[in-house]
Amino acid sequence: MYLSPDSAALPGTARHSKLICPMNELTDQLITLFSATLIAIMLIAVAAGVCRQSQAHGIKRPLKWNIPVDHLDGLDMAMCGIVVLYFSMGALMAAATPPGASAPPTTTNMELDSYKVFNGTCLNLILAFVLLVRMFHSGRMEALGLKKHSLKILLYAPVCGYLLVLALHFLLAQMGLFEWIERVTHAPAEQSIVSVLRHSDNIPLIAVICFSAAIAAPIVEELIFRGYLYPIMKKYTGAWFALISSSLLFGIIHVSLVPLIPLALFGAILVLLYEYTESIWTPIIAHCIFNTATLVNILYPGLLLPYGS
Repeated sequence: MYLSPDSAALPGTARHSKLICPMNELTDQLITLFSATLIAIMLIAVAAGVCRQSQAHGIKRPLKWNIPVDHLDGLDMAMCGIVVLYFSMGALMAAATPPGASAPPTTTNMELDSYKVFNGTCLNLILAFVLLVRMFHSGRMEALGLKKHSLKILLYAPVCGYLLVLALHFLLAQMGLFEWIERVTHAPAEQSIVSVLRHSDNIPLIAVICFSAAIAAPIVEELIFRGYLYPIMKKYTGAWFALISSSLLFGIIHVSLVPLIPLALFGAILVLLYEYTESIWTPIIAHCIFNTATLVNILYPGLLLPYGS
């Protein structure tokens, strides 16, 4: 789960206190096209990498950057494919809004969205648990760097990553990128989950969403995207292609066109944090910091990010 840092008030759009349709037909088509194209490219690249490595099975390729990939095998690749399909199908199903469903969401609809978020979080936790069991069973937990605990890993790197993402998002906003995407694609200015947080007065409901966004989602998404998908892609396609493709997929599965570019940049920075510190804790903490700060800005506009008020 990702929440745009100024989701509470996007310049010129969400500053108006009106409910915005969570999806429209053009947005659906663009998300579907982008997802299908990206997945096809990723599958072709992995297949080509497998063929290339099978033909040069006696030659060991030099390891680039820091995260190891030699421990991954065919079963991991199959599980990775299931993960990609799971998240991609979820994005496509979320984008499959029936034509004409353009009425603003009611309170009931908003609560239904939150119910879906809760169920999705539970399913994601199960999936992450299965991947962790796989890592424990094969004795490969060291690849995640879970045993490393230094001040640099647990504080400095995540905070620097968070500030960098914030600076990039602010720069893109000042350039008018988000307004341009909204105007060209007619995409909604805010995610439906943001509408729930801003307009629902159901305290338990808000608490569940905040827990999902601030704690559950960062852990699950980092284990899956940075801890598993990225190394698999890296082994068969190379570090740079893995960084770009996994980051783009991370962006598109959130089913929102306006923050797609900052989402992809966010994912790329999280990959670099993982590579630099060799610990999955770093992107998890950075993700937690970012989502928590954004939740505060949505619930209390301007408290942390004055430019978004």
